[in-house]
Amino acid sequence: MLTLSRCTTVVTLISALAVTAMYGQAPGTGAINGRVFDAARLPIVNAQIFVVNESTHTSRIVATTAEGFFSAPLLTPGSYSVTVQQPGFEGKEAQKILVAVGEITSLAFTLSVAQHHETVQVNADVELVQAQSATLGRSVDDRAIQALPLANRNFTQILSLSPGVIVSLPDATTLGRGTQNVATNGNKTTANNIQFNGIDANNLSQNSAESDGEEVGVAVPAPDSIQEFKVQTANYDATYGRGTGANVDLVSKAGTNQFHGSAWEFIRNDIFNANTFFLKRSGQPRPVLKQNQFGVSLGGPIFKDKTFFFAAYQGLRSSNGLGNTSTVFLPQLTSDRSAATLGAEFCSSGPTNAGGTQLACDGSNINPVALKLLNFKFSNGQFAVPAPQILLPETPGQTPIGQSTFSIPATYKEDQFTGNLDQTIAAKDQVMARFFYSHAPTIQPFSSNAANLPGWGTNELDQNAMLVLGYTHVFNSNMVNLARFGYMRFDGIASIAAPISTADIGTQSPLGVSSTNVTAPYISVNGLFIVGAITPFQDQVTNTFVWQNTLSMTSGRHSLRIGVEAKHHQVMVNPPFGIAGAIETRTFNDFLLGQSAAQNGSPNGLSNVQLSNGASGIFRRDERYNDLAAFVQDDIRLSSRVSIFAGIRYEIFGAPTEENGRLAIFDPSIASPTAPPSGTFSGFAVTNNFPGAIPDGVLRLNRNGLWPNNYFNISPRIGFAVRLTDRPTILVRGGYGIYFDRLSAGLVENLVNQPPFALTQTLSDAQNGAATEQQPFNPILPPTSSYPIFMPRVPGGAQSLFQVDPNVTDPYTQEYNLNIQSSFARDYLFEVGYVGTRSLHIPGGVEFNQALLASPQHPINGETTNTVANITNRLPFDGVSTGSIIFQTRFPSNFNSLQTSLTKRISHGLQFLAGYTWSKSMDETSGTGGSEVFEEWLLSNDQNNPRQAYGPTDFDRTHRFVFSLVYQTPSFSSAPRLTRNILGNWQASAIAVAQSGSALTILDSNAGLVYGNFENRAQRPTSNPLTPGSVYDRALGHYLDANAFPSAPMAPNGVTASDTDFGNSSTGFLRGPGQRNLDLALERSFPIFERMTFHFRTEFFNITNTPNFANPNNNLSSGQAFGTITGTSNNPRIIQFAGKILF
Repeated sequence: MLTLSRCTTVVTLISALAVTAMYGQAPGTGAINGRVFDAARLPIVNAQIFVVNESTHTSRIVATTAEGFFSAPLLTPGSYSVTVQQPGFEGKEAQKILVAVGEITSLAFTLSVAQHHETVQVNADVELVQAQSATLGRSVDDRAIQALPLANRNFTQILSLSPGVIVSLPDATTLGRGTQNVATNGNKTTANNIQFNGIDANNLSQNSAESDGEEVGVAVPAPDSIQEFKVQTANYDATYGRGTGANVDLVSKAGTNQFHGSAWEFIRNDIFNANTFFLKRSGQPRPVLKQNQFGVSLGGPIFKDKTFFFAAYQGLRSSNGLGNTSTVFLPQLTSDRSAATLGAEFCSSGPTNAGGTQLACDGSNINPVALKLLNFKFSNGQFAVPAPQILLPETPGQTPIGQSTFSIPATYKEDQFTGNLDQTIAAKDQVMARFFYSHAPTIQPFSSNAANLPGWGTNELDQNAMLVLGYTHVFNSNMVNLARFGYMRFDGIASIAAPISTADIGTQSPLGVSSTNVTAPYISVNGLFIVGAITPFQDQVTNTFVWQNTLSMTSGRHSLRIGVEAKHHQVMVNPPFGIAGAIETRTFNDFLLGQSAAQNGSPNGLSNVQLSNGASGIFRRDERYNDLAAFVQDDIRLSSRVSIFAGIRYEIFGAPTEENGRLAIFDPSIASPTAPPSGTFSGFAVTNNFPGAIPDGVLRLNRNGLWPNNYFNISPRIGFAVRLTDRPTILVRGGYGIYFDRLSAGLVENLVNQPPFALTQTLSDAQNGAATEQQPFNPILPPTSSYPIFMPRVPGGAQSLFQVDPNVTDPYTQEYNLNIQSSFARDYLFEVGYVGTRSLHIPGGVEFNQALLASPQHPINGETTNTVANITNRLPFDGVSTGSIIFQTRFPSNFNSLQTSLTKRISHGLQFLAGYTWSKSMDETSGTGGSEVFEEWLLSNDQNNPRQAYGPTDFDRTHRFVFSLVYQTPSFSSAPRLTRNILGNWQASAIAVAQSGSALTILDSNAGLVYGNFENRAQRPTSNPLTPGSVYDRALGHYLDANAFPSAPMAPNGVTASDTDFGNSSTGFLRGPGQRNLDLALERSFPIFERMTFHFRTEFFNITNTPNFANPNNNLSSGQAFGTITGTSNNPRIIQFAGKILF
């Protein structure tokens, strides 16, 4: 086990050995390098280079090498002056040299023989080509961050401007931060690494930038408090690790020798907005959207040239109905909901899924639970299951349905604070401190794991805290050291309203309790409405401690870096998944009956309740993780035209341990397939620190970690840059590297409802034959006080297991690229190249207890046929339910792309970036709608043959074009006053996106029934599955034609048509609707005093009001809901006004 004390010891030893040659930039810093020549282009040796921060006057002195090369590493991003002096030559000074985070600014000086003793100021010609690195990516300064129209004033939207980045359109109606999860060069959205001033800012609990319920995402500082950030999309050097996707390095603003500050307010009001496509269609009014985002910032000196501060506050108040819309298909109910009326209306709506007894037309056999739920009214007099707002055309033999769209304002309130200090102790010693805190309570009317009808709102509270301390020491002109400490805290809690109790409708909880104090289960009618919540409350806290040290020195042609990093993560989770229980029926008539197989006489032994899921136990876990990394990077200048960048990184991602020994697994690889009548514990294992005795048959592991640590995460990285020509400058770059990905704590979170500390019971189809709506959970589960409970596997039993393979390993990606850069017309850079990745050991879920196929030649437990009714007798493991999942790291992915971009550096007031990506991303675990937050990408169809699921990833988009622009009009200072007032001081900015639709897999819950799996694909269509007409016409009806898809075929040796085999359609063989969007901002500045201006700004998000539709319902068993589109992927036209004072 990798303990914190061992991490500290290793870091100390490596740091002691690290006083060797090293150079470059560490996370959160940049560098300046260059060469000094005489008039004959010969290198000048030992020239003195003075590098001065123009804002704080902190300075660095370096000297040129025998090759005339100099380097000033580990610089704080900002504006610098560079002065070159050498006896016998004229001195030269270049001013306003911008140092960007994660980048090396390259300069060249030619010195003339001195005629006078003076220093000549020159305009530095900073080249656009990136000859100092093979990394793909770009830096974004505060001008672009504040100028571009960001839908939620969130820096993560700018990540999507880079080629190779795939993401859906930004949604200005998103409540709160609106953080975007991006997929970079074929890597999952959880593979990105975001750093705050050089320190890991990711929540290990999920590895996701975006928040999800109690899982708090990355902090989002106000744009006015961000100095700049760097987005590295591929082949970054050995300095960076932890993830295989994008590496994002965000740097906070700092104080300077001059006081500067700002005050701002951004305002939205629904009176300026367009209505959404579906609300307008259903005749609903424009939703409420009232938002105020306001703040102040101030920075300056405490002691000139010594001590500097920067502070900022931002508040956000939002009441938002746009981002909280639910479109639901409902049966054609009226206010008369008597049994007789319901029976008369729905008895001809086709057979139930269970078969056997059908709904009586007089309603005499309607289940009392269904009747009570349909008649339940809230305190405001409205039905919990309302009548539809609009009726849809009826189809003979199917439930008559309608559609409703609900828009209920959600509220969000955030207060965030930034505080930064910088201190120059001496010429060679500087310290800095960076602090951020946010507090954000939210009330949401709808959530992902609760009802799609009003009444089950969620209260959430998200809190972020970040602290970074840094110390820079200059040993001499060639050696610099940077040490950092960081602390990150993520604190989230979510609770869901429970307006209906088990007693209100006459049902029971998983513990068999019917009481006014116990919430009713989550009840889902497939393709129609959902009421209740699976998990009424959850909370999660992550604390991350980081120690870093980086040394840097130049030596001859070599620029070397060496560094070490240690992390300690504390993750507390308390997600009582499933304690309220969940039940699902396949049709509305099944819901109305709610009978067991014995009551309805189903020929296949099916209850009308197709699925019942419930849990009980001890759910809190206190997890600990310890990580260690070390790297060496050598940048070698072979000549003035050729550079090689070689590095190696070593990382240990510690396996999870639990403070109270509450980790246990089921390992199919050691489990006996059969169980005696008395039961068996074969296959179950606990960690070494499990408290107390264990039954015979349970294995006690020889470690406290859930899986063994991987000590072989060695990442070699190599890159090159070759300058082919100078005018125009043409540069060829390329690289190859291996990158390891840190698995999230979400894997362990999947185990919290597993034995012996909790039990989850999921019964479906024939296994759930005893369920009724009065008693949906059979058998009932033990109370919390009974745990830990070791439950043996018994023949005919059905423990629902969500497990993690004890042999998981760290995913890794091989990245490779080759590209050409050409700069021309001084300010333009064109880049074109190939980028590819191949990933191995990606996590994914396998339903490991898939039923085997029997035949007369190969009977299984006496069974020679394959039916839904005899699944239990054909399971590989006795006592384990179908649908049980084990998460393994065994899956691959591939990505290939052509990436191009055209960049214009700011000149004459104009800067822009155009990027195009033509790509293909493939894997084996897409198409099932799994949750990336918990590493839950699930395999579809045959679980024993992953290759059959190989296809486009969920986020695959063949074409993506993005264009961003900022233009500042001339001041017209010499023009007439009228011209100056009308045309001067304007700024326009825009972001335009056009991209293909994402991959779409067609599922069928009625396919593969003889295997007992949940994730099955439909049969291949026999005609064009796309309906005719424009995308708008199809969104009004059906985007996909269900009649194009035949029913799933009968399985080999099946008996009835219900004994179905897998469908043979491919993963991702269709595409959802394409997307295009244009956001625009206009800004005018007005001078107030000499150093103070007022800026009025108007932003238009989706200025053309183009509806971009979400993917359609893709489950063929959803009845009339299949193929319909019920939402849009981004906002209608939203207008935002802003006022800002700058000084």
